[in-house]
Order: sequence, then structure tokens, then C-alpha cells
Amino acid sequence: MLETRARTRTISLVTSPKALATLAAGASVFVLGIKLAAWWWTKSDAVLSDALESIVNVAASVMTLWAVRLSAVPADEDHPYGHGRVEFISAAIEGGMLVAAGAFVLMHAIRSILERQEPISNTGWGIALMLGGGIMNLALAWLLIRAGRRTGSSALTADGMHLLSDSITTAAVIASLLAVRLLGVWWIDPAVATCLGVVLIVMGGRIALRSVDLLIDRQDERDIQALRVLLAAHLPHGGATPTICSFHKVRCRHDGRDHWIDMHIRLPPDMSVEESHDIASCIETRALNALGGIGDATAHCEPCREVDCACKRRSSSS
Repeated sequence: MLETRARTRTISLVTSPKALATLAAGASVFVLGIKLAAWWWTKSDAVLSDALESIVNVAASVMTLWAVRLSAVPADEDHPYGHGRVEFISAAIEGGMLVAAGAFVLMHAIRSILERQEPISNTGWGIALMLGGGIMNLALAWLLIRAGRRTGSSALTADGMHLLSDSITTAAVIASLLAVRLLGVWWIDPAVATCLGVVLIVMGGRIALRSVDLLIDRQDERDIQALRVLLAAHLPHGGATPTICSFHKVRCRHDGRDHWIDMHIRLPPDMSVEESHDIASCIETRALNALGGIGDATAHCEPCREVDCACKRRSSSS
């Protein structure tokens, strides 16, 4: 039993957002050191480009750690909706940093193509070091993306996507070093760096735009569809109880793992306040549970004005 508890505690520690964000920050520093060493040995433009992106990784991982810790702070008087949106800000800044890094890489690579023509050296060491750093980043990216999707953490997901892009660029750099080593063609190195710069700009732009969408409360169609299916089941012919006459104005936004839901439900006009409150509370609980059970849901009750409402006919017949 003690062994089981210890194993459970270890798994919880490794998969918690705070622990993963801390791990990502430490691993990013270590991988940055590996890539800088590879650049020192090879003097490769592509390796330098990857190392520069890793500097962004370090800054982004530290910022993610801060965002995850702050978003976990409970709601208070000054922040009644919690602190979850700080993760969107963190992800937007991280996307912007990727775009900036990509632009720098692109300019540096183009200049290298125009000015430099000597071959790089020590490609064997460079390949070995970059391969080790790439494997570490790939494993960490998988952990972060999985945890981010499971917990609804935008910061963890963005950091995982960032590390995934870093793994892809590292693979391209390794391929570049292999090509230079086997073919002896110097321009392959800055050409690959140019492509990497474009990739960073595109990926960073996507992360930033998605974060902005979440900051301005863009509706998640999957959440809205899940709520509509739930409410439809409580209509007179839906089969679920309690029964409501109809519904409208279904809205939802989420801040990290927290969901904020509001909807309008129509009930028979002769229903008591207490009974309508009980129905609203039941609908609110089920709606919140349908989206993960964390956050708050509000159902506004309205009297049904439809003459042929099946819900009112059922109420009057009973």
C-alpha cells in the first residue's frame, strides 16, 4: 500500500502543471547549453539559428512557469473570475517571441548566404550534440502538450508546441550537418537556416493569433455544441429531467481549465420561484460537468410565452 501511494504521489508530481512547467524551464536551459556547445564546435549557421530559438525557449519556459502558478491562484475580490487568462497572455507573448526569433534567423541566414563561403567543421560532434538535445526536447514536448490538453492549460500547450517546433528545427539542422559532412556543399547550412526562420515565423504567428482569439472570448464551437446537446435533452421530448420549455443565448468562455457558462431557459409561467430555482441549479451543475466541472454556470429563468408549449401542456395536465 505504501508503495502504491508513493507511486501515485510520484505520478502526480510528474504530471502536474507546476511540476511540468518547472521541468520545462530546467530542461530548456540544459538543451540551450548543448546547442551552444554544438555551435562552438561547428560554427554552423543552422546550429546557431537553433540555439537562438532555444534562448526564446528558456525565456518562454520561465514565463510559462510563472503563468501556470499564477493561473492556479483561486479567485479573490479583485479577480472574481480567477487568474486563468494570464496563460493566454503568456502564450501570446511566446508566439511573438517565436516570430521575432524567426525574423532574426532569417536575416542572419540570408546574410550568410551572401557573404560567407567557408565550410563548417567538426560536424560529427555537432550531430551528436544536436541529436541528444533534440530527443530531450521531443520527449518534453510530448509531456507538455498531453498535460496541457488534459488540464486545459493554454500555457503548457503553447510551451509544448514551442518545444515541438524546436525538435523539428533540430531535426532539420541535423540533416543539414549530415548533408554538409557527406557532400561538402557549404550553402546547404545557411539555406536550411533560412527555411527554419520561415517555419518559426509561421508557428509563432499561429500561437499568438490563437491566444488573442481566446483573450477576446472567441466561442469554442465544441463547448457550445456540447451545451446545446445537453439542454436539448431537457426539452419536453428530450427524455431528461427536469424538463424545460426551451433555451436560448447559450454562451461560454474558458480561462485555462475554468469554464464560465451562461444560458437562458424558459419555464412554465405558473411555476414557483423555488421550483424554477431548483431546475436552474440542476441544469447549471450538469452544464458545468459536461465541460469538465471547473468554473461557474448561470441559468437565467424566463416565463414561457408560447401558447402551444408542450412543457406547459404537460404541467397543466399533471
